[in-house]
Amino acid sequence: RKMVTIVDPHIKRDSNFHVHKEATEKGYYIKDKTGKDFDGWCWPGSSSYLDFTVQKVREWWAGLFAYDKYLGSTPDLFTW
Repeated sequence: RKMVTIVDPHIKRDSNFHVHKEATEKGYYIKDKTGKDFDGWCWPGSSSYLDFTVQKVREWWAGLFAYDKYLGSTPDLFTW
């Protein structure tokens, strides 16, 4: 049995969500014209977008999919 998860490019702006909290602390979000983290809207509500043009952001994001970080993941879990 295999499973595929869908990962969206936006992150829900919720201070209780560890991914959002860490991205905010590291300054990894795209900024608006005033220099603040861009606040957009998508299905989870208020959302921000990681700045994938920055290599360290891409590396950090990829690291979140390691078995020890992506809780419940297995070799039979794929990401789309």
